[in-house]
Amino acid sequence: MDIKDIKAIYKFLKETDIVELELEGENGKIRLRRDGHAVEEHRHETAPVPRPVEAKAEEPVSAPAGNVKVITSPMVGTFYRSPSPEAPPFIEMGSIVKNGQTLCIIEAMKLMNEVESEYGGKVISILVENGQPVEYGEPLFHIEASK
Repeated sequence: MDIKDIKAIYKFLKETDIVELELEGENGKIRLRRDGHAVEEHRHETAPVPRPVEAKAEEPVSAPAGNVKVITSPMVGTFYRSPSPEAPPFIEMGSIVKNGQTLCIIEAMKLMNEVESEYGGKVISILVENGQPVEYGEPLFHIEASK
């Protein structure tokens, strides 16, 4: 079961009155629960599949030093670096950005939401891969703010 399957199941669950759903397949088992906004995923050891949400939880991002600011995700969704697959990314490492400049798009429920920079300065790190799911408050970029 890949992330597309999980997203489709989650969408189905949101459109019904079902509170909890558990599915088991040859690659593992998944349990979704709406009431506490908790999502649990269990996999058999024989099916090693990366779990980005857990990986982020296990790899804490340290607070940046000095005038380095963190831009975080304003919502749960899918991170995109460009407005379309054919278009170049909004920004690259080392790009100089202005306050209010679009940095990326977060897709949530088929809506494309632009994430704008809260600071002017230089992009020193991009913390998320294109097409990766992100959580609310997850760090996306480090920007060295202009003085």
